[in-house]
Amino acid sequence: MIRAFFGGTFDPIHNGHLETSSALMKELGIDRLAFMPSAIPPHRTQPEASAEQRLDMVKLACKDYPGFEAEDWELQQSRPSYTTATLAEFSERFPNDTLVFVMGMDSLMSLNRWHKWREIVQYAHIVVMPRSGVPFAPQGNELETFIAKHRVNQPSDLESAKNGKLYIAQTPLIDISATELREQLHKRPASPPIPESVYKYIKENKLYL
Repeated sequence: MIRAFFGGTFDPIHNGHLETSSALMKELGIDRLAFMPSAIPPHRTQPEASAEQRLDMVKLACKDYPGFEAEDWELQQSRPSYTTATLAEFSERFPNDTLVFVMGMDSLMSLNRWHKWREIVQYAHIVVMPRSGVPFAPQGNELETFIAKHRVNQPSDLESAKNGKLYIAQTPLIDISATELREQLHKRPASPPIPESVYKYIKENKLYL
């Protein structure tokens, strides 16, 4: 089984996350894709919605997509959530599965600033989704060397090993900025780019006012 994990703040989860992830599942033949909200993001400012609220919204969004699920492991941690430690845990939890860690192109371009970033491929493949306005332009020899060493060009190349590969996906570019979305939600628009169930939850809980 191929299990993918898509980490992020999801503040809130939106159609860009969902539609690109759905396309990724088809491209790679992923069986399960878990959206994994982070509790204390080491690289970002604190989320506006609480950890529990962000998890609730992810659960609501996943209901309409077969194969999607919410993963709360990082929310249960009392320390900052580092990807390598999380994937080490999952490799023990799912020893017979191939693990895929999903990130956006913006994250790949700053990967060499992550904690123990080289160790990620010891536990999983890295799959990168393109981002609108973010070119593939790695800065620094260490990141360039890492990408060149691990990159493969076909989804089928991921099947040759349980971990250690890096693949840049062909998912669609959907230009939704989380910051702009939160500003938009402040005005309570008629049809924001989020699932109806998530928007209902946002209004009921008076989020992003």
